[in-house]
Parts: sequence; structure tokens; C-alpha cells
Amino acid sequence: MPGPGYRKSNLKTKSIPKNSSTDLEARTIQAAEVFNAKQKATKIMKKMKKGGTWMKVENWLMIAKLVTIVGVIIFVISTTSGQIDGELVAYYWMAIGVVTTLVMTTVMLARTSKGETFFSLITKMAGLYLPSIATLIPIAVMIYIFQTVRSELVKDASHLPPQFYTFHYLTFFFLFLQLIMLYQFFGGEIKAILSKGKISDPNKWAYVSAFIFFSIVTLGSAAELYVIITRFITDG
Repeated sequence: MPGPGYRKSNLKTKSIPKNSSTDLEARTIQAAEVFNAKQKATKIMKKMKKGGTWMKVENWLMIAKLVTIVGVIIFVISTTSGQIDGELVAYYWMAIGVVTTLVMTTVMLARTSKGETFFSLITKMAGLYLPSIATLIPIAVMIYIFQTVRSELVKDASHLPPQFYTFHYLTFFFLFLQLIMLYQFFGGEIKAILSKGKISDPNKWAYVSAFIFFSIVTLGSAAELYVIITRFITDG
């Protein structure tokens, strides 16, 4: 029985969420994967600097692939653990990978466009820049959507409608296909440049057409995703 000086404490014991250990484990795995990818990228850049091959287009393509792979890994881990912030970070990484291809494209143009006519240069620029831009635009749209409604998604992540996940994964799937085609495309273009036009990629314009098609489809899916999110926020 409590003594005369006893006072009932108003403090309540906070319960630890059941999924806290799962989230911690997922974040630990995510951090480890990102660290390993960064280590690989650092080693490659050191080798490139040591060998004096920093500005070779093949090296730019390798960096772009590594950065994109990091983004995909982060997305997969974040999706399985339900981390909205992680998915947003993944899109940023993928955007950096595509921007790297734009830098690589500029290097390629600087080395192969000397003495060409204006029309020839414009044609070459369109053929090389268009695939990267067509891939970058949907990624930028997804970043904008998630950045705009981030707080609402984090707060009500467990109550999001199934349609949200359907269109989210569909959009990412189309983006993933675009990224694969992007690096296949530039792999062929690099071979053509190194061979001074002796080896040409017969699928070049097929890739460009596919980029435009998938970009339109991805943007349509992203637009539907935005409608679903805003309707969920409005209607609750």
C-alpha cells in the first residue's frame, strides 16, 4: 500500500513500434549497399585519374551506370521497408546518373564535331541528347510529385490506396526500362565513335523512338499517380 507521500506518476511508458527493428535493419542494409557502391565508384575514379583517362567517354558511362544502380538498390530496399524518403532519394540518384550521361554526351560532341556543318551538328545533338532528356523528364516529375506531397505520404503511408502502389511501381518499371535502353544506346554510340563511324548501331533510331514512347507512357502514369495522391489527401 502506498505511503502518505506517494504521488501517482503521470508519465506513460511509450511503446516501441513493432516494426522499428525491421525499419532499422532495412536502413542498415540500405546504408551498407550505398557505401559499397560509393567505394566501387571511388576506386574506379582513382584508377581513371592514375591512368590519365579521366575524360574518356567509357568512364563517364561506367560512372553513370554505377550511380543508377545505387538508385535502383535504394528504391528496392526503401519499397520493401516502406520508406517514402528512401524512394525519393532513389529518384535523385537515378537523376544524377542520367545527368552524368548528359556530361558524357557533351564530351562526345566536343571530340567528334570539329569541322561539321551547323545542320549536321544539330542532327547529332538531337540524336544524342534526346534519349537522356526523355529519361530525365519523368524522373524529374516523380521527384516533384514526391517532394510536393512528401509530408502527407509519410504521415499516412499505411492508409494509401492500392492504386497508388500500382501506378507507382508501373512508373518505376517504365523508368527502369528506359534506363536499360539508355545505356545500351550509349554503348552502341561509343563503339561507333571509337571506330570513327565504321561500326554503326542499326538500332539507334529505334532506341530514340522507344525513349519518346516510354517517356510519354511514364509521364501519363506519373500524372495518374499524382491525381490519386491529391484525391487521397483531399478526400482523406
